[in-house]
Amino acid sequence: MKIVVGMFKHETNTFSPIPTRWEDFGPGGPLAGDAAYKAYRHSGYGLAGLLEQAEAMGAEISIPIAARALPSAPVDHDAFERLCDVLCNAARHCDAMMLDLHGAMVAERFEDGEGELMRRLRQMRPGLPIAAALDSHANLSDLFIENCTVMPGYRTYPHVDMVETGRMAGRLLREVLEGRLEPVTVSRRVPMLANMIRCVSDEEPMSRVIAAAKRAEAGGMPCVTAFSGFPLADTADTCLSIVATAHRDRARAEAVAQEIADLAWSLRDDFMMTLEPLEDAIDRAAAIEDGTVLLADIADNCHSGGTMDSMAVIGAALERGLTGILAGPICDPEAVARLIAAGIGATVSLDIGGRTRIPALKEPLRPLRLTGTVRTISLGRFTVEGPVFTGMPVDLGRCVVLETGRLTLIVSEGRVEALDPLQFRIFGLEPSRFRYVVLKSKTTYRNAFLPLAKAAIDCNGPGVASLDLESFTWRRLRRPIFPFDRSNA
Repeated sequence: MKIVVGMFKHETNTFSPIPTRWEDFGPGGPLAGDAAYKAYRHSGYGLAGLLEQAEAMGAEISIPIAARALPSAPVDHDAFERLCDVLCNAARHCDAMMLDLHGAMVAERFEDGEGELMRRLRQMRPGLPIAAALDSHANLSDLFIENCTVMPGYRTYPHVDMVETGRMAGRLLREVLEGRLEPVTVSRRVPMLANMIRCVSDEEPMSRVIAAAKRAEAGGMPCVTAFSGFPLADTADTCLSIVATAHRDRARAEAVAQEIADLAWSLRDDFMMTLEPLEDAIDRAAAIEDGTVLLADIADNCHSGGTMDSMAVIGAALERGLTGILAGPICDPEAVARLIAAGIGATVSLDIGGRTRIPALKEPLRPLRLTGTVRTISLGRFTVEGPVFTGMPVDLGRCVVLETGRLTLIVSEGRVEALDPLQFRIFGLEPSRFRYVVLKSKTTYRNAFLPLAKAAIDCNGPGVASLDLESFTWRRLRRPIFPFDRSNA
C-alpha cells in the first residue's frame, strides 16, 4: 500500500501585514522526502503521529511536501498554487493520503484555502481516502468536510496533543481502509466568535464542550471535535463549530453535533471576555509582592499573526516605574543593524519597534525611545524543547541584548512566540531571575513559563492579533454572529 503523508499548514490572520510566501514555509521553503522525515518524525507535530500510523500499517510512505509557515497574511497565490500542485500530483500515485493541515488557511485568491485544496484532490482522485489532522482553531467549510474522509482536531489549547491528533487521524483512516469504518461527517456552526483565551481546554467554558465531545466518543462515535475557530480571519466560515463523524449513521452524527452545538451556544456569554485596560493590568502586576510576574502581551503574538514589534506593554511597564524587566524578542531588523554597528559595550539611544505599517489598525504602532548598553550580539537559533511545538527549529536571525538598567530587551531580526525559556536562556538570561517578564503570547506560553513564575497577567496592548475584535473592519464574516449581533441570541 502506498500512502502519501504531507503537511500544508497555515493559520491565516486576514488583518496581518506579514506576507506568506513560498520561502516562509520553512527555512528557505518547504521540506520533502528524507529531510522532511528527519525534521518531523519525532517532533511534536501532527505529522509525527501520521507517519507513525503509516509505518504501523507497513505502508510504502512518501512525503512530497512538509510546509509550515507562522500565522500571517493570506498565502501568496504562487506559493498556494505550487504547494497544491505538489500534493495533487502526489495523489495520482497513492492508495491514501494523510495530511497535517490547520483548517484556517486563507489564500490570496481563495478564501477557503483547505477547502480548495480538498476540492482539487477529489477532482484528481474522486475515491481517494484522505485523513486530515487539524488545529482546534480551524474554520471548517462545507467544501472541506464534503471532500475529506476523516478530520480530527486538537482537543487541547495550548496545543499539547498535536502528535496524538495525527495518530487519531491515522487510526481512523486505517479503519476506513480495512472496511471497519464508513464515515459520515456532519458539522454544526455555532454563530459566535469565541474569545481565544476563553477557549483554553482545561478551563470553563471550553472544558464543558470538550467533555461533551469525549462523552459522545465514549458512547461509540468514531470522532467528535469541538473547533473553537480562529476569530482573526475575516471569512464566511469563521466561527466555533462542532464536527461529528459516525459510522454510516447520518442521523446520529447530526444529533450529536447539534446537541454539543446547542451546549456551546448556551455558554456564549461565558466565551466572551472583558478586556482590561492596559494601565490597570500593569497596576495589578505591580501590586503582586515578590516572585516573577509574567506580562502576556496578548495582542502581538506571531502565532496569531502578530508583527512582534509593539512596544506598548513594555512602555506601560516602564512608565509605571517597574524595574527588573526582561522582554523580547522584539522584531526590528533596523534597530538590530544599528546596535550591531555600535558594538558590544556601546551606549546607544534609538527608537525600537513600531516600524511595521498595519493598515488594519485604526492607529499605528508607536516606537519606544530607549537608551542602553549593548550587552550581547549573537545568532538566535534553538530548537523548541517545551511541550508545545516540540522540535520546531527557531531562527531569529541576528539578535542583540540591550540593557537599560530597568529593562533587559532582546531585539531580533525574526519572530517567535513564547514557546520555550530557551528564547532567553540562549542569551544567558534566566527568566525566573527577573521580577517581570514581558512575553508575546496569548496562552501558548503557559505550559513552559508558568512553572517559573508566581503569577501571569494578560495585557491588552495594540496589535494585529488583538482580541478586541470590534476594532477591526469586517467584510466577509457571515452575519449575524455573536457578540457583534446580540439580537441573534
